[in-house]
Amino acid sequence: MRNKWQVAAALAAVTVVTGCTVTVGGSASPVPGQGPIVKAADACTLLDQAQADALGYQSPGRSVKENKERLQPPMCLWSSKDDIEPSAVLNVGIASDMDFNEYISGAVKKSEPQQVGGLSWTQYASILPDDCTFYALLGAKSFAYVGVSAGKIDKSCELARTVIPQVAAHLPGGQDAPPLTPSTSAKPEPGGPLLSADPCAMLKPDQVAQLKDISPTGEKDTSSTVPDASYCLWDDTDGDGGQKAFEVWFGPSTPVGDWPGAKGVNPTETADVGGRKWGLFPNMGGLRVNCGATLAITDTSSVQVVSGFIGDDAKTCDLVKQGLPLVTANLPG
Repeated sequence: MRNKWQVAAALAAVTVVTGCTVTVGGSASPVPGQGPIVKAADACTLLDQAQADALGYQSPGRSVKENKERLQPPMCLWSSKDDIEPSAVLNVGIASDMDFNEYISGAVKKSEPQQVGGLSWTQYASILPDDCTFYALLGAKSFAYVGVSAGKIDKSCELARTVIPQVAAHLPGGQDAPPLTPSTSAKPEPGGPLLSADPCAMLKPDQVAQLKDISPTGEKDTSSTVPDASYCLWDDTDGDGGQKAFEVWFGPSTPVGDWPGAKGVNPTETADVGGRKWGLFPNMGGLRVNCGATLAITDTSSVQVVSGFIGDDAKTCDLVKQGLPLVTANLPG
């Protein structure tokens, strides 16, 4: 049987825009020959603006109306703030007159029931590989769900579990929501010893001379992609040979794990240079010819050294390793 609930959620997730809500005014009146009309709930009320903000989502969410023909309960969609990593879509729904077994349509149970916020929540599989959704039964034909899509299933489930107790506080039988620490994903203010330092001063003329096929003079520039970052580039001098330029980057507001090509990737090895631990990244950014090394200066600032070699994978990191002791000796702080 086709999982209509999953298709509906997938379609809704890719049409996220801001704006909410669906307002139901007046009182419902029964239709002759039928029972009382059950008013559909507004799922956007299950997370208030302060909660959404602290969780890292843009407010208001987008309300999606109920569609019983497609077994789609009322839902609300929030997209993560622009400065939040990883980007995510939060989907919260509540059904007031829908059979859960028909809705779930045989989806595989992915977890045992777990008590959160005074209610019992169970994860069921989705057709979206990165979607993690938990459901709570509220009555014979009433249930709620919280789902997150954040690129990787483990991260999606982590984020969903954070939202659940906040949503539960707005549901019948739910407990008061625990306090939230506001999201702190915004880039730190530039600071520390790198702020006033010159990356071109990290190699003295006699030190540059020790690096084969590298120009004696470096050129300083600012990054167009990494906020507040500057770098010095010593060009290669071997013409069509394989050596790549040698670069020293300063990130006064870049934590060591936030450099492009190193973000979310563990270094393959650690180089201890005078007690300072550099992380080494051969094939940095997925490019075989690139090699990078990163070093934390403070919790919110770091240094990166980049070079590489074309045509011989065994030489990719040679110049970086050779240059690390020279750069380390000149680092501020």
